[in-house]
Amino acid sequence: MTVFICLDDKNGMLFNHRRQSRDKAVIEDMLSFAGYEKIYMNRYSSKLFEMVADRISVEDDFAESVPEEGLCFWEDIPLRPYEDRVECIVVYSWNRVYPADTFLDIDLQKDWEVADIKEFGGNSHEKITRRIYKRKDR
Repeated sequence: MTVFICLDDKNGMLFNHRRQSRDKAVIEDMLSFAGYEKIYMNRYSSKLFEMVADRISVEDDFAESVPEEGLCFWEDIPLRPYEDRVECIVVYSWNRVYPADTFLDIDLQKDWEVADIKEFGGNSHEKITRRIYKRKDR
């Protein structure tokens, strides 16, 4: 499974149950990356994709439902319980530290390596960095 996730520079994901950013350029890049594949997510995340509802699959237990080769957008649940199913993690960051109280619960430096880096301009952020992580051992 491929996971899309947005993180600040300290791996923060949420603050007070709210996402740190909602840049439209990130959504566009995810959709481009996905091609014709649907992106699985929960209801909380689906609000970001309302204009392209036909491109997503919304399920409360999306982490259990995403196919082995599927794509999903991860925002507000722990990733560690599903890490063994993940082959690729696509991280979007804004090169900033935001207030956060929910953090990515896996160590990307330990079992993962950067396979690709892309920078692009966003709507609310001057520079967005996309890092694609692949497992070191696979």
